[in-house]
Amino acid sequence: MKYLTLALLAIAFTSAHAVATPSNKSRFIPLLKTKLGAYEVVSANSALCVNSQLSLVNPDNEDAGFTLGEQIIFDSLHNGTQTVKKPDFCFVTSSLKYKSDGIENGLRMSRCENPANEKTISQSIYFLANDTLKYTLSQPSVACTFKKVPDSQ
Repeated sequence: MKYLTLALLAIAFTSAHAVATPSNKSRFIPLLKTKLGAYEVVSANSALCVNSQLSLVNPDNEDAGFTLGEQIIFDSLHNGTQTVKKPDFCFVTSSLKYKSDGIENGLRMSRCENPANEKTISQSIYFLANDTLKYTLSQPSVACTFKKVPDSQ
């Protein structure tokens, strides 16, 4: 009985500690804010990769997401998985994984008006050393490396 009580207390303290720690999202947003600014393409395999501005969609609402130029978009920085119905298109299920050096976004389009639009894609941005970032997209296969323009915010 004594060991059972100790085990339950250990679980309770561990659970309380896990709840008290900030989420990966709350660590990612401050990191993202330090990386905002103008970026130049260093290497690319797609016309999607162009010199761009990394910026918040809405500076007053960080949860609204961020963009890298006009075509690379990370909408709605939510926790876990979220599904929304896009009118005249599809149900879009987005899952976000916040990493210590970036973000991974899985997108699944389902129950579409046009079944040809149904697919699953993933995109990611990783912040590398020396003010460099790497963007990848699974479909079509895209990989871009960008370097931050000095003194840009």
